[in-house]
Amino acid sequence: MRCSARSLGSVTAEPEAAPERGRIGRAQAVLAELPVPDQLVDAYPASPAALLVDDGGELTQEIAVRLQTQGWKVHVLRLPGVPQRVEDAVDHALTGWGVTELASRVEEALGERVSLVLDLCTKAPADWAEGVRRLAHTLLVAKHLVEPLNGAAAFGRAAYTTVTRLDGSFGLSGVDEHLTPLGGVAGLVKTLAVEAPEVFARAVDLAPGLAPDAAAALVLGEVYDAATEPVQVGHDGTRRVTLTLGEQPAQPTGAQPQPLGSEDLLVVTGGGRGITATCVTELARRHRPGLLLLGRTPLEEEPEWARGVTEAAALKAAAAADLKRAGEKPTPKRVEQAYRAVVGGREVRATLEALRAAGSQAEYLAVDITDPEATAAALAPYRSRITGLVHGAGVLADQLIAQKKASEIERVFAPKLAGLRAVTAALDADALRHVVLFSSVAGFFGNRGQSDYAMANETLNAWASSWKRRHPAARVTSLNWGAWDSGMVSPEIKAVFRERGIVLIPQDTGAEMFADQFAAERADDAVTVLGPTTPLSERVPAAPSATVTVERRIAGLDRDPLVADHVIGDAPVLPAAAALGWAIGAVERATGGEVRQVRDFSVQKGIVFDGTQPENARLVITPLPEAPGAVQAAIRSVNQDGAVRPHYAAVLDAAPAAPRTPVAGLPDLGGGRPADGLYTDGTLFHGPALRGVRRVLAEEESRLVLECALAEHRTEGGAFAGAHYAPGTADLLLQAALVWVRLFRGSAGLPLAVGHAELHHPLPDGEPFLVLVEPGTAGAGAEARLTVTACAPDGRVLTRLHDVSVVSAPQLTAKFVSG
Repeated sequence: MRCSARSLGSVTAEPEAAPERGRIGRAQAVLAELPVPDQLVDAYPASPAALLVDDGGELTQEIAVRLQTQGWKVHVLRLPGVPQRVEDAVDHALTGWGVTELASRVEEALGERVSLVLDLCTKAPADWAEGVRRLAHTLLVAKHLVEPLNGAAAFGRAAYTTVTRLDGSFGLSGVDEHLTPLGGVAGLVKTLAVEAPEVFARAVDLAPGLAPDAAAALVLGEVYDAATEPVQVGHDGTRRVTLTLGEQPAQPTGAQPQPLGSEDLLVVTGGGRGITATCVTELARRHRPGLLLLGRTPLEEEPEWARGVTEAAALKAAAAADLKRAGEKPTPKRVEQAYRAVVGGREVRATLEALRAAGSQAEYLAVDITDPEATAAALAPYRSRITGLVHGAGVLADQLIAQKKASEIERVFAPKLAGLRAVTAALDADALRHVVLFSSVAGFFGNRGQSDYAMANETLNAWASSWKRRHPAARVTSLNWGAWDSGMVSPEIKAVFRERGIVLIPQDTGAEMFADQFAAERADDAVTVLGPTTPLSERVPAAPSATVTVERRIAGLDRDPLVADHVIGDAPVLPAAAALGWAIGAVERATGGEVRQVRDFSVQKGIVFDGTQPENARLVITPLPEAPGAVQAAIRSVNQDGAVRPHYAAVLDAAPAAPRTPVAGLPDLGGGRPADGLYTDGTLFHGPALRGVRRVLAEEESRLVLECALAEHRTEGGAFAGAHYAPGTADLLLQAALVWVRLFRGSAGLPLAVGHAELHHPLPDGEPFLVLVEPGTAGAGAEARLTVTACAPDGRVLTRLHDVSVVSAPQLTAKFVSG
């Protein structure tokens, strides 16, 4: 996972504290709603070229036509058997799945600079094997694209995007089993984002029910997204989501599988040695299930030359001597093979002894689980008694995407994917009460050098969700482990983790966490992250950018309650608080930072939805070199004649404001008088969605105190909000200023500007808080300047607005009433 989004100027995310990053714990995969994206203006170079990988799905033509209409030159790489369907595109057809032809066709397509790659994995594979082949091929295609895209990034955005059609939520809702390999595509994209941080990387998953035109529009909305994070985005037709971590499972079912006990027999792949063996030994101590260990290590009688020899160097010397005696040349490879066979056998025997000492009946079967027939034959005598599966088998073949080989991909995929299918096919699916898979944070977050491993483990996550849907009464969990403190982690890698504040999982701790997964309260866990719930490698932020312009469609926004209930006279008006919220949210999304202060916010020409409003609004974000961490934000629109119309402006700053002491002497909640009449007597004009001023608690010119509460409405998925700012509750502070003007100046009013805003803490969503209005410096003429402070009931300062400029406008009173 990446540590921050692409930097803009010097606004960056606040670093997490090392102890929190290193904390060992457990978290659940959940979906988080995302805002409708801002579109980056002039994201790609002039006269851009795109490469579409056509898998035969229905989106290729729709996307290609849209790109061509926008001036793109389109290349199409057709997978084997896919007919040519895109007119006016440069066609590159594959006749087979071989790596040589693939390299040649991709090289042809990259004869000119390509700025956008869309690998469309939208056609449902016929079966599991076809899905795995497509998954591996996706990585081989990406291999040839990473370096060219890195080079293209010097001329504008260079994007690598994949598109799947699982369920719009990365397979977490439980898709058909043969579709789950395509869930692994996201593991590739997340790893590419780490390895090639200059490339815009996005894995898009769409619900299959989306019409092709709507789906294509969503895909292109993603490739133009002004924000480079998150890398993984899903659309189900009603909301835009990403994958994140939470405390509770995403889709709890209330399942209550039978407790694990001595009557159970669990098949354990990769269980004879290593981490899996450590875990099931702890399971044996607690529950004493029967354990049937499957592994590739032959369990033969130890050779005479190895008996009594324990030290590694001496054992290798004895192996070399034995090879010489047999008349064979003791090459390093042969010596290592003989050495490993002995050591592996010893580890398996030690595991069996430990399991039996812990009280479990344990057996070991030497079988290649990637061979379905051999696996079925080995398990046949036990099939009727098997009640569970622990799939811990796996191998690594670490290498950067650009250097990946087909043989390495096959080696990594085989035990994780082919092995899983072979074992489950050999078992009675309906009899399995416990299914636990060993996945990895390499898949959940992406990890440098482990693209194939990430893809295989992401597939396990989708497979677990699929199996859980089909067997809701069973315990089914994919465990995404962090790195263990074991022999697989070199001292050099350990030092890197220490430097980054990430601890390795102690073996005893990890084994206990594994055994804990079989507790009744963990029965709903489907995709779980264990250990330090943080990535193993992070995306390096890109170099700071200059001025950036983003665009958002505002036509139709007047149907949203935030605007529809902000009517002056007969026309809805975009609330100033919403305009500021867009600026804050867009800057945070574009920079990866958090806005904590606002200065010089002004309404220049508000946006009125009276038929003359623009179709789109643009936000121009300019870093301020003289103020590190700050940007100038200007909201504008362009008329049909090309004239620029300014609407709002502000300076947004990532630096936290100085802490404020709590406000003393505030009245208690529930006192004073009701404030309902303020919305009907011409003081306030706001409709139901914005009516959050509840009571007037103190009514003095020097200190007006209001009790407020409002359930926040997430306009366009939260696009008009930031980490410490939401437009609905923020608007209540401006409403409070209008109440002061009406009470103490006898007039309706309109807010024009805010000199300085301090965003200390988010305002409560739906819960009561207090708003304090105090007169500030004297304004000119009909203008009042006020200080408005939002406080928790205990006086803690949440938000403070200085120099709120409100102009008295008696002529608006009638319009306020009619609005």
